[in-house]
Amino acid sequence: MIDKENYWWVLRVKSGHELKAVSDLECLGVKSYTPSVEVLRQWSDRKKKIQKPLISRHVFVQLTAAEQRIVFGSRSVLGYMNVHGARARVWPKEIKQLQQYCNNMHHASDVSIGAHVDAPVLGVDTEIVEVKNGICYSVSDCGRFKIQFKLAR
Repeated sequence: MIDKENYWWVLRVKSGHELKAVSDLECLGVKSYTPSVEVLRQWSDRKKKIQKPLISRHVFVQLTAAEQRIVFGSRSVLGYMNVHGARARVWPKEIKQLQQYCNNMHHASDVSIGAHVDAPVLGVDTEIVEVKNGICYSVSDCGRFKIQFKLAR
């Protein structure tokens, strides 16, 4: 039997407000997550490491049906994402795969042809066959499909 309480629901948030929304929701007592990585940004006068969300304008929350209105306590939240008329939901396994991907991103600069990495979301070990402009290409397990994913910098 599937426990519906384990789903993660997808919220739409204002552009650039992903991390602010997570902070606001945690203050409201809501378990929330947005996949992010640390990137180095350079301006004309300085360099700085900042957290950058991997999925723009979306935040994942885990709550019960009775708690679903509490998310609107954050001004950053626009609403729930809907797919075919129903609220979009994500399995805990997929959230864990995103977390593992973000945790392993510090190795992104080490990626080269022949390296083995976990493909994001798919959660499969893949061998990199090509790297172009920060986009990695690998071949599926059956060898018939080319998988591509972008590395955060």
